[in-house]
Amino acid sequence: MSAKVFSVFAGLGKTYVGKKYPNVLDLQSSPCRYDYTNVKKEDYEKIKEKPNRKVNPNWPNNFIDAIKEASNKYDIILVSPSPDIRELLEQNDIDYTFILPSKDSKEILLERYKKRRNSQELINLVMGYFDTWSYKEEDYNCPLVILDKDKYLEDYLKDEKLI
Repeated sequence: MSAKVFSVFAGLGKTYVGKKYPNVLDLQSSPCRYDYTNVKKEDYEKIKEKPNRKVNPNWPNNFIDAIKEASNKYDIILVSPSPDIRELLEQNDIDYTFILPSKDSKEILLERYKKRRNSQELINLVMGYFDTWSYKEEDYNCPLVILDKDKYLEDYLKDEKLI
């Protein structure tokens, strides 16, 4: 696989980078995991973590297939940081880098989620993860990057000369 895959914590700029750079794909898992037949792409963020969504019968193979297909079209693929997504990557021998915010970023992230009008359910879910992540690379089966409080994903990718 030629593309670099990054599993990135929410609020660090996956969507922004995916829209700004043509060589970057923000691959959302929800449209693969759930039946989004009648949902507009611009409404994906609004319905995250809504109950009673119908699971797509092709999940998770369709998500892995989407990553493999995208790797031929993009240099960078951005995916969710959720443990089940990272487990899928590992089970399918897809190398990735895990990107987390620094521990002192909590208030900044809360403001970002509110500004983009995430549901309170999603904010609670994400903030629940915030306090449980390990910040030790040896606890993961991949490289770990921790962004400074004032940094976004775009800053890291530029520093690494990937965009």
